[in-house]
Order: sequence, then structure tokens, then C-alpha cells
Amino acid sequence: MDGSEVNLIYGPLHAGKTSFLKQISGLLQGMKVYINFEDSRFGDLNPDGLLEIEKIADEFCRRESEDEEGSEKEEKPSEVGPVEPVSYFLDEIQHVPGWESWVDRLQSEGARVFMTSSSAGLMNQNIASRLENRIRVLKLPPFSFKEYLTLKGLRVPRPGFLTPSRCDEMLCHFLRYFDNGGFPDVIKKDNYRLSREYFEEILEKELIDRHNIQDPEGLKRLAVFLISNMASEYSLNTLKKASWIDDEDTVRRYMDYLEEAFLIYRVPMYNHISEKSGYEKEKGNEYRKENTKEVPYKIYAGDTGFFKTVFPNYPDSLGLRFENLVFLELLRQGKQISYFHNTRECDFLVNEKGSQEINAAIQVSFCFGSPAVREREILGLTAAMEEFGLNEGFILTMDDEGVMKIEGKDGEKKKIIINSAWKWMLE
Repeated sequence: MDGSEVNLIYGPLHAGKTSFLKQISGLLQGMKVYINFEDSRFGDLNPDGLLEIEKIADEFCRRESEDEEGSEKEEKPSEVGPVEPVSYFLDEIQHVPGWESWVDRLQSEGARVFMTSSSAGLMNQNIASRLENRIRVLKLPPFSFKEYLTLKGLRVPRPGFLTPSRCDEMLCHFLRYFDNGGFPDVIKKDNYRLSREYFEEILEKELIDRHNIQDPEGLKRLAVFLISNMASEYSLNTLKKASWIDDEDTVRRYMDYLEEAFLIYRVPMYNHISEKSGYEKEKGNEYRKENTKEVPYKIYAGDTGFFKTVFPNYPDSLGLRFENLVFLELLRQGKQISYFHNTRECDFLVNEKGSQEINAAIQVSFCFGSPAVREREILGLTAAMEEFGLNEGFILTMDDEGVMKIEGKDGEKKKIIINSAWKWMLE
């Protein structure tokens, strides 16, 4: 709330953006204007309507100021100005054509502006450059495991100070969180079926209506297929067959829309660049994370709770759903994420925003007990560690823990830390 920047809170529908606006509003003084632009009465709003909103807010400010002055001053209403700047709370701003110019002017005239959006596409290049250095952005995804516990009224424990009985309790909560996902009302009402309603609403409001989709059934088939097969890599031909859409450009466009609405995420492979490629080598190695449309990528769902409700009869792959949950936590932590795949595969390569240097390799394994699974996961992780010069790697499991020491190709000892995912999420 400090400073004069425009504040944008964005994330999927039902993630808690409006509740967050109300919390902010309760901490501010002065005139507050709240508008929900999803309200059908704003359907035909034009720039003149936005100016009218501003005039109404200004009139209320003047009346409030006159009341405070009372009879002590006999100034004309036009000479009485607001004591505090007006605070505008603009919910789902993406529904307003031309909102950028209006918000830009409000901010330049001293108003506080807090706005929400259920579309990641809101911050396109033109808007970002227009509001550069004058906008703060906060992504609000569904709740983390820590936030799940807090919403349940439970104290978030420190992983290193857990008794066996407390571990059992936390694991039970984690399994429920893993199944139902992180949408606030799903957690509060303990009703995972709400996820189905959210899925349908997001498709209808944020995709079909907003983009005037001509083949809504094809779009829905594509979305259901991707969510039912989360944490997997697909070819364009596979997606065309699954959606019954023949046109490649239409499939690509629908994928963009699904990602903008936070139903899916695309994670690129950290791709090998050959000497014949037109790309320059970066920092002395032959790797570069390319555009997601030019290299293979994996698809992850925006919430693990979608799986049971979107296609309840689909065979469950706990391992892929578990990997999806870890991905969402890395996303909340603000990491840049890709995956490694040559002859071996490592689920996640992690680097900090703005950096090309890989600083962590993470493997995810729901059932780590089988010797064949252990060998596969360790070999994939080790390959990634060797490739990027990492001396430490991580394997996240359901309940296995430990530390392994292995010898690298150069004879140097490398360490693999095995940890349960739910404890890692509490760190």
C-alpha cells in the first residue's frame, strides 16, 4: 500500500482476489470506490461511462469534505477539495475496453488504484511499457499448503520440530490438500466438487465469451484432455486428435487462451542448441531455453483439484499429479522452471528470475521405494547435475527422506537430498 504505483492483482477466478481487495480497503482512509466490472450492468461501458464514475466519486468526496467543514467555512463547493486521495478498487478490469488510458490518468492525478484480473494476458507488452515503473504486479494463485493449514485454523509447524504424531497429522492434511487443490472455498467448505464449477465458469467467461470461441466443444475437449493428462509432454498432432480440431493455428490459439486463464501452464524443455543453429551460445554452454512454441514442453494444470472433477472416470496417475503439485509450489516461489531431457529426464530445472544460470535440479517421485524407480530417478537427476555442474540435487517424495552421496564423472562427490514434498512445502 506504500507508494503511488498502480497495483495489479491477477490470478484465476475464485483464487481470492476480491477478498484481498476488501482486506486492503479496510486499511486505507478516505473515499473508496469499488466496482465489479463482471456485473452485467457494465457490459456496455464506454470511456464516457468511466469519466462519469470519476465525476460521481469526486462529488461524494466534495460532499464529505463539506460535511467536515460544517458551518465554520462558507466556501463554495467547488473550492472544497478531498482530504484524502480517492482509492479505486477495480475488480476484473480486463472486461473494460480502453481501461489503460483511464487508469493511467487516475494514477497521474493522485488516485490510489488497486485492480484485479483473471487473465494473464492483461499485461501485454504495450500495457507493460505504458505503465513501466508505475505498476506493481502480484500474482495470486490458489492457496499453498501453508495457506491451506492457516485457513483450517492450524498452526504451521516447523519441519525440523515435528513429533511422529504431528507428522501423521500433517500428512493427512497434505493428502487432502493434494486431492482437493488450493481454491479457498473448496478448502473452507471441504467441497472438491466446486472445482468443476470453477472449470466450467473459467471456460465460459474467460475463454468462450471473451474470445468469441466458435468451437466451444473443441476447446473444452482440449482442456479436459490436458488436465486429465497433466505433467506430460504432447505433440501438436496429439492435441489435434484429442480435441478433434484440424487447424494447427486454432489449437495453438486455444492453448494460449487456456494459459492466459490459468487453467494450464506450459513448461519448456531446456533445449540443446547445435552448432548449426542460429542461436548464440549463452555463458559458454550450449543450452538455451527457447520459445515454448519452438521446443517441446510439458503441460501442468492450474490446480490439482481439477483432476477429480473435470474427468472423474479417467485413470488416476498419482505420480504425474504429484509432480503437478510440486510444479505449482515452485511457481508460487517465483522460480523460472524448465525440464531436462536427453537420454535421461529430470523433472525440474530451476533458475531465479532474470538469470540464465541453473541453480537447482529437482526430481519428483510419488513412490520411491521400488529399486527400479530409485535407479531411474537417481540417474535422471545425476545426468542433469552433471550437465549443469551442480554438486547438489533434490528428490521430493511422499514420505521418503535421506541423503545420498554419489561420485560424479570427474570423481567429485555429489549429494542428493531426499525429502518429503509436504515438509519441503513447509520450509
